Amino acid sequence: MIERVSRYYDGPLAQTQHKYTGDYIISVFRRFPTSNTLNYISYTWKEGDSLSSLSEVFGIGAKYWWEIMEINPEITDPFDISPGTILRVPYGN
Repeated sequence: MIERVSRYYDGPLAQTQHKYTGDYIISVFRRFPTSNTLNYISYTWKEGDSLSSLSEVFGIGAKYWWEIMEINPEITDPFDISPGTILRVPYGN
């Protein structure tokens, strides 16, 4: 079940066939806005940081940690961010 706060909540559904098992899978896709203004700051990652704690501190709410991932596509693993990495962190949108 997709929660109302999910970025995929109102996404279109598609039914595709799994290429190995042949089973049908229902997928949800996100529609990205064509134009969006985003307020963000640059933040230097420190040992002990987490995306949920940063999103809470900067006023977007801990459950919206994925917004940090979304504007930092170079980060592929939220559990493996090296100290000293500079992230864009949205705030108060």
